[in-house]
Amino acid sequence: MSFPRPTSLRGQIALLLGASSAVMLAMAAAAFLTLRTEDPMPPPGPWPDAIGIATILRAIQAVPAPDQSAIASSLSTPDLIVVLNTDTPCRQEADVFATRTLRRALYALEMPATPAPLVMNCASDTWRPGFTHVSFDVPKAIFLVRNYARVSGPGMMLATLPFALWIGTIAAGTAVLLLWSAWSIRRPLVVLANAVSQYEAQDRSAPIAETGPSEVRGVIRAFNALQDRLARSSEARICALMGVAHDLRTPLTRLALRVEMGDEYIRREGTKRDIALMKRMLDNAMSLFRGYDETEEWQVVDLAALAQEVSADFVAVDRPVRNRAEYPILLRCQPLAMTRALGNLIENGCRYADNVSVTLREDKCAVVLEVSDDGPGMSSRQRRSALSGDTRKVPRAADCAGHLGLGLPIVAEIVRRHHGHMALLDADPCGLMVRIVLPREPARAIDPAGA
Repeated sequence: MSFPRPTSLRGQIALLLGASSAVMLAMAAAAFLTLRTEDPMPPPGPWPDAIGIATILRAIQAVPAPDQSAIASSLSTPDLIVVLNTDTPCRQEADVFATRTLRRALYALEMPATPAPLVMNCASDTWRPGFTHVSFDVPKAIFLVRNYARVSGPGMMLATLPFALWIGTIAAGTAVLLLWSAWSIRRPLVVLANAVSQYEAQDRSAPIAETGPSEVRGVIRAFNALQDRLARSSEARICALMGVAHDLRTPLTRLALRVEMGDEYIRREGTKRDIALMKRMLDNAMSLFRGYDETEEWQVVDLAALAQEVSADFVAVDRPVRNRAEYPILLRCQPLAMTRALGNLIENGCRYADNVSVTLREDKCAVVLEVSDDGPGMSSRQRRSALSGDTRKVPRAADCAGHLGLGLPIVAEIVRRHHGHMALLDADPCGLMVRIVLPREPARAIDPAGA
C-alpha cells in the first residue's frame, strides 16, 4: 500500500515531524530495553539511606560496646559512612534537596535513638563531594551520607531519555528538513533560471517540468504559460508581417494590370482605391507592431456592397469573378479586415481556377459567405496545412512557387476575430468552397463601447 506524497512544503514538514516522532519512540524503546538490568536497582530518593541508618543503629545497639566499632566499620559503604564516638568536622552550608528529603525521611521513621538526629548539609572538601551530616547523641554516632548517591547513571539516562531523544530528533529533523528543502527548492529554480537565460521568443522551447514544492511549481507553471504566450505572440507578429506582404500583392497586381489596360478614368479611380487600401493595410500593420491588437473600428456596413466592390476590382482586371449578392446585408464588422478576407479568398480562387463565384446570404441570426471555384480542390491534409499557415507545403498546385501560402490563415484569423466559423468544403461539381458563417453581432464582446 502506497501513500500519496505531499506536494506542499507544509505537508512535507508535517510528514517529517511525524516520522521523527516515530523514530524517537523506537529509539526510546530500544534504549530502555538495553539499559534494563536483571538485578533490581534501589529506588532513588532518601528512603534507602534513612532505612539503612535505622538498621545500622539497631545493629550497633544489639552488640556489646567493644564490638560496636567493628560492626560500624563493616556496615559502612562509600556512600554511607558510620563514625562512632568521634567528632567529624562539618562546614555547614545551606540545605540542598538531598539534605531536606533525608531529614523528612528520618523524622518520619521510628528511629531507635533519642533525641531526633541533627541533619546538616556539609560542604565538600578536597577529597569528598558534598554530603549530609546526620548526628545522634545516644548512641554517639555520626552518619555521612553522600548527596545524590542514589541517583545512578542508568537511572538518570532512563529518566531523561525521552526528553533527550525528542530534542535530538527535533534538531536532526530540522537540519534534514532545511537541507532537503533547500535542495528541493534550489534544483527547479536552477532549471528555471537556465531556461530564462537561454529563452528566445522565436524558439518555442519545451515546457519545464513542474517539480518541487507547490509554490515553486506555481512559478514554473506561470513561466511556461508566459513562454507559450510570447512564442504565440511572436509567431502572430511574423505571420502578420508576412500577411501584409501577401495582401499587398493583390492591389499591386491590379495596379500593374491597370497600367496596361482599361481607359484612363477607370485606371485612375481603381488606382486611388488600391492606394487607399494599401495605406490602410500599412497603418493597421504599424498599430499591430506597436504592441496592440487589431485597432480598426467596428462599423455597420453593407456586406453585399462590400463584396460587390471587391469583386468589381478583380473583374476590372479581367479576373473571372461572379458575384451573387444582390440585396443589402447589414453586418457589424471591421470593413478593412473583411475586405482583406474577401480579397484573399477571391485571389486564391483566381490563382487556381478559371471561374470564381461569391455568394452571400442570410441564415437566421448569421450571415453566410461562400467563395467557390472550379479548380483542382484540396485534400484533407492540404486543407489542414493551408489553415495552419505551413508555408513549406504548396496547398494545391505547383505553379505557385513564389506564393507565401498565407491567404487562408489570414482569413481564418479575421473570421476568428469576428467570432465566426470557417470551413473548407468540396465545391460542386469540382473545386474548393470556402464557407464563412458570421454571427449578426460579433463585435459586442470585443468592442462594447461601440454598441
